[in-house]
Amino acid sequence: MKKFITFGVASVIGASSLFIPFTHEAHAQNFEQKKQELDSKQAKVNKDLQKKKDELSKLEAKQEALELKLKEIDEKALKTSDLIEEKQAENEKTKKEIKALKKEIADTEKRIEERNEFLKKRVRALQESGGSTKYIDVLLGAKSFSDFISRAGAVSTLINADGEIIKEQEKDKAELQKSENELNTKLEDVQNTLAKLEALQSDLTKQLDEKDKLFKQVKKQKGHASSEISELSSQFNSIASEKDATIAAQKQAEKEAAQKAREEKIQRQQRQASVQTEDNSSTNDSSPSSSNNSSSPSEKPSSGGGSPVSNNVGGIEGAISTGSTIIGQSPYKWGGGRSQADIDARRFDCSSFVRWAFASAGINLGPIGGTTTDTLVGKGRAVSASDMKRGDLVFFDTYKVNGHVGIYLGNGTFLNDNSSHGVSIDSMSNPYWKRYFNGVVRRVVE
Repeated sequence: MKKFITFGVASVIGASSLFIPFTHEAHAQNFEQKKQELDSKQAKVNKDLQKKKDELSKLEAKQEALELKLKEIDEKALKTSDLIEEKQAENEKTKKEIKALKKEIADTEKRIEERNEFLKKRVRALQESGGSTKYIDVLLGAKSFSDFISRAGAVSTLINADGEIIKEQEKDKAELQKSENELNTKLEDVQNTLAKLEALQSDLTKQLDEKDKLFKQVKKQKGHASSEISELSSQFNSIASEKDATIAAQKQAEKEAAQKAREEKIQRQQRQASVQTEDNSSTNDSSPSSSNNSSSPSEKPSSGGGSPVSNNVGGIEGAISTGSTIIGQSPYKWGGGRSQADIDARRFDCSSFVRWAFASAGINLGPIGGTTTDTLVGKGRAVSASDMKRGDLVFFDTYKVNGHVGIYLGNGTFLNDNSSHGVSIDSMSNPYWKRYFNGVVRRVVE
């Protein structure tokens, strides 16, 4: 009986020892196959991700080049606008000079007409008295030598006077003709120059529109590329998480298989001990398994603070006063004002100038190296153009949306640093600034 039982147990043990390794090996193959598939998938996503990153890098370089080109064209447009204003003023001045000359011409023509009437009367008088022969009669009618001398002087004076009148008349005519020709030539030159400048301004505006359209297209493409990169990154991370889960599951399966093998080994030992001696008490030295679950605490992101409006009312006049001290003395520098050397030399661009002016009055609008029109447009609070007041920031869509900024002074003027004049006070009714102001105003001080 004991022999039969021993044989049966041995048979069961042999079958079990063959079955368990086979199952574990199958699971291991499945895990390896799964990992290979995930590795292949992750490699493909990583390749696509790198390709999109390269594409985004090229788009960023293209956008930067376009931005610089827009800036260059915008500077030319501003300078051309200033030249147009100068030529328009010169044109009006020349028209006024021509108008004054026409009045002078009319007065001179009146004098010439009066002289002509005088000469006509003189000729008629001579004709009525017998012509020029009467001059001889006048001389021959002298009663004495002294009387003859007196009469000769009088006749000579009359003849010379007539000659002088004719000469003066011809001189006036020549001078008027010369002045009129000069002014007409000047007016023609001014109007030709003005026409060329207006054509150049129109061409620059067209270039700006074309470049701006291309800039927006590149920006849109950049947005698509960034979205695709974000999506691919999510896929990559998802695959990585799946790989981690697969590896963890494989380790867990291996752990469970090892635990099961240990338990079955113990059971076999117990069965063998039970067959060999019925008096042996069975021992239970199963080892408990434990699992520890840990979860990493999640960090709650701090809510980003906004840009509150400063209540430093006196800071407005302080900023304007400081900024005004360098009017006409500070050359514009693209990207300037972002180092202490530039600040000491008073070399700013529009946004760094505004930051510096307010900082000097104790109002912080951003760090020295990181303040731009894009950051300034998020400061304070938005107000409508109809409600803007002294000290508000006004933005202009020059080479890009909100590409230029200045400090509103009131009465339609603003203090700014531009590529044409450097730090200056300009009128918002200037055709250039009026065209690019779209009502974006931020109040940074109440």
